[in-house]
Parts: sequence; structure tokens; C-alpha cells
Amino acid sequence: MGVGIVTLASCGKKAAENEDDRESPESVKTAALAPVVIGSGEGEWKQLDDPSADGWDSEVQSERIKKQLDALSEAIVNGEISSDFLSGIVTEDFSSSELVPGDVVTEFEESGWRVRRGQASGRSDLAGATGFADALMLLTNDLGAETGDLRCKIKVIEFLDRDGEISTRQLVELSQPGVEIHAEWTLEWELGDPPLIRTLQVGKFERTTSGSQSPLFRDCTESALAANPSFHEQIAFGANHWLGRIQDTRKMTLLGTPGAALGDVNGDGLDDLYLCQAGGLPNRLYLQNPDGTVRDASEAAGVGWVESSRSALIVDFDNDGDQDLAVATYARIVLAENDGTGKFAVAAILDVGVGTMGLSAVDFDQDGDLDLYACQYSAGDLESEAGATVIGAGGSFVYHDANNGGANHFFKNEISDADGWRFPDITEACGLDANNRRFSLAASWEDFDDDGDQDLYVANDFGRNNLYRNDEGHFTDIAAQIGGEDRASGMSVSWGDANRDGRMDLYVGNMFSAAGGRIARQSAFSPGSTDEERDALLRFARGNTLLVQQDGGFADQSLSAGVTMGRWAWSSLFADINNDGWEDLLVANGYITTPDSGDL
Repeated sequence: MGVGIVTLASCGKKAAENEDDRESPESVKTAALAPVVIGSGEGEWKQLDDPSADGWDSEVQSERIKKQLDALSEAIVNGEISSDFLSGIVTEDFSSSELVPGDVVTEFEESGWRVRRGQASGRSDLAGATGFADALMLLTNDLGAETGDLRCKIKVIEFLDRDGEISTRQLVELSQPGVEIHAEWTLEWELGDPPLIRTLQVGKFERTTSGSQSPLFRDCTESALAANPSFHEQIAFGANHWLGRIQDTRKMTLLGTPGAALGDVNGDGLDDLYLCQAGGLPNRLYLQNPDGTVRDASEAAGVGWVESSRSALIVDFDNDGDQDLAVATYARIVLAENDGTGKFAVAAILDVGVGTMGLSAVDFDQDGDLDLYACQYSAGDLESEAGATVIGAGGSFVYHDANNGGANHFFKNEISDADGWRFPDITEACGLDANNRRFSLAASWEDFDDDGDQDLYVANDFGRNNLYRNDEGHFTDIAAQIGGEDRASGMSVSWGDANRDGRMDLYVGNMFSAAGGRIARQSAFSPGSTDEERDALLRFARGNTLLVQQDGGFADQSLSAGVTMGRWAWSSLFADINNDGWEDLLVANGYITTPDSGDL
């Protein structure tokens, strides 16, 4: 959520079973959230999300099917795909298309990367458990995988019941270092105890190889930070450990939303890291050393504040050649001036109310000064929002089209020698207060219409997204007019030229929910809703969105580009990670979950 979110730790009610567990990160226990229960009578309890009690037979069957597919995945990974084992997975008359289609063609090959795609055209002559074993062997051979290197995940994303004929659609992912296979399988089932697969049809099939066994990225967190006591005493423990030890238990803290910022604060040519933390834990400034390690300068720099912090920016607000700091704390934005050596002094405090989540800086009026835009989530105050900053609107909340969140703020930079650091709020005066109560999480600036000034896109969690066109310093929300709304759970946004046509496109991070995709398609879901409302709610489960700019507006090309499945996406970024001249997509994802993550 918001600016700079890179990870999301699983959260629990407590992370350690006793005080001894504080001694080292290795001893911290990962705790799952307990099932939510309610009283159903004296001494009786039931689980809130029990599909069998709620009448969702499709989810009961989906769970039984999931267990079969999990067993199949485990057997594939362990190389135990014998016909004896598979006789407990498929029917005797099981039939299947080829698991590796014969018409796979190379669609991309450059810089050591090769992508091949295809789709099965019909049935193969492989049948029964023996035939399925042979087909799975061909599939793993296509990966070139050896036992221990392979990963496999099969996720049910659609459940169909046509007069008792049950079929499911699932995403299949197999990978090992240097190669991945992504496919879509449609399965027909014979329901029994357990359910058995009767037919299998391969839809989309994609095989990607990188030409290298080495991963694109390696986790260097510990090697960069380990020399600092703050790493071992705070950072390495994670959210689970601290949730039982700090007083900041607001909803956004439980979700693990603190952000980060990069910038050269001491002028040595190396980017430094500012890390926000939950209330009660000091924010951290790590200065980069020439060897890539970092040293903790939080106290010396004067920026180790302990207020709950959500977002940060490292930019030059006063145009003196060094990088200043903006930090969104729980109810205020703190602006700190850099003295040129990496030491800071608070220069201004902007009162914004509870719930600031994302910050962005821009010179909107081309006067040479960076102005500041703040995304506001909830609409409450310090008292009412102390424990519930997510749904601050109470019973009047509209999940798919909210307009009663917090108001975003736009501050104009009027720093001067005479008046010091002044940032008046010009949100209403410049037109940015239109459609401005939509639980905003992130914003990004770009001159999308090539008229020389910066326009603004805002990703909203529960309301339609905004695209504000800048006309000489005054803004108009034109998202609805040009196909830019993307009504979903917007949590991040990035501009990039996806098709290299010279026009800037948009990628918005939302949420992909397999359970939502299964349930929201069914007639029993949301009775009384209109078709438009049902479609809007189903859209929330689809995932991320790619909006490609065309003459006069934007076209949603998410499905054709294959970029919706970013899981529960918190942050997204266009970046050319393999230096081939094409913008790639990076997505940070995750969520609080129990050990069973089947709903994600």
C-alpha cells in the first residue's frame, strides 16, 4: 500500500511463546490468526467462514477438490507420479489433452530469455492412471526438473455446476531455477469420497526459460544490514514479534503497511534507505557504504521518530541541492530539512488527520518547486479511528463504489527565506477535491497527454480510480470519460510505455482472489444485486489491471496481456529488468493468512 511498500509480513496475535523468544530472530515463532468464531448458543461456537453451515456447497466441494490437487502437486514435486498413486486421483476412464501442447511456438527470444506458448487442440491417446502418469512425466521432463528442485502449485479459480456436472478451472504453476511452466487446466470431476478427475483439458500453456540457473534477484537483506545492532534487535524480528510488544494495534499496523524511501541524503553519490516502522519503534535511516552494506544513522541524523509512519519521500524541497525528507506519520506529515551533510531538522508539520498512506512530489505549476500530494485513507479522527482505520465509514460503507473515505491533500510549495517552509493546502482551489473521498492508497504523476505539465492518477481501495488532467495548474477528473477508472481494490499504480508506442500506459495493483472468482460468478452470490453490481463485485477478484493508452483514452488489455494474476498485490512497478528495451512488471504481494492460504 502506498509509496515504497516492498514486503508484507504474516501477522499473528503473538509471535513468541515466552520472553526467551526475544533473544534471536531464529527463535521467533510464526503465529497464525485464530479462526474467527461467534457464539451460537450457550457454550456453543461456530466458525464464521464455515461454507457447509452457510449453504455454499460449491466451496465445500472446492475444498475437497483442493485436497486432491494438493496431493497431486506434492507427488509431482517428489517424483511419485506412479499409476498406483494416480488411481486415487483420476477415474478409470480418465482422458486428457496433451499436457505439453504440440503446437507450442516461440513468441519471444532475446537477452537469454525465451517464451514459448501454445494451447492443446484436442484429446491425446493417453488415458487412465497409466496414461496420466506418462503425461505428467512428459511435463516434468519438459522442465528438465530433478527431484528437490521442482515447485508446483495448482489453484482452483472457477467452480461450475451444470445440473450436477462439476468442472473446475485452475492455474497450474511448475518451476525450477531457469525454467517455468504456467498453464490453465479445465477439469471435469466425478464427485465421490474422494472426488476423482474424469477429464482434463489444457487451455493456455506457457514455458519460459531464462538461459541461466541463477535467480534474477538474490535476497541481500542480512548481508547489507547485519553489521547494525538495530537489524538484530528490531528489523529481523518482523511484525509478528512486535505486535505483542507495542501499543500501536491499529488496523493498518496489523496489515504491515509501513513504507520506505531511497535517496542520497549525504551527497556521496550512493542511495541511502529510510525505513518507516509501526508506532513505538523508531524509524531508521541507513546510509550506504561503498561496499553495498549500510550503517545506521537514525539518531545522528535526527530522524529516528517513533510515531507510526506509513510513507516517506526523499526529495529536494528547498532547492538547495541536498535531499530533504517527508514522512507521513499517523496524523501529520513531517517535513525535515537537510543541512547538506545528512543531518535533518524538522522544518514544517502538516496536519492531515488520521490515515495518510501515500506521498508523492511534483512540480505541478512549473515554478521550479516540488509540491506534495498526500493520499488519505480513512475519514476518522484520533479518537474514533484508534482501532479501525480501514472501515472508518461504519454502516454506510459501500464496498465497490465508496465515496466517504478521507480527503486527499495537495500542498503547494511556498518555501521562502522570509517565511520559511510554507505548504498551504490548495486541494480545493486547484480542482483536486473532485471525487476525493475514495480510500486512496497510492498516486503517481505523469504527463500522459504530452502537453508539458504533470497529470495525476490515484489508485483507490474501495472507490473508482481518478485520472486528473492538469490544465495549466487546474485539474479535472477525466477517468470515467477516457476509460481510466478501473473500479477495483487499487493499491498501487505505475506509469510505463508497455507497447513502446511513445504513449504512457498504466499498471494498477489490485487483488486477485481465487475464492472470489469462484463465488462471485454464482447465482446465489449477492442476491438482490443488479447485474452491474454483481459484475463490479466480481471485478474486485480479477486482479491487476493494464490500461494501454490509445487515441482518445485507455483500453483495458489486462486479460490479453496476461497480467491480472499478481496475487494480493500491494505494490507494482514498470521496470526493464533484463535491459532489452521493454518495460517489465514487478509486483509485491502477500497477505495475513492462516497456514491454509487457499483463499489467496
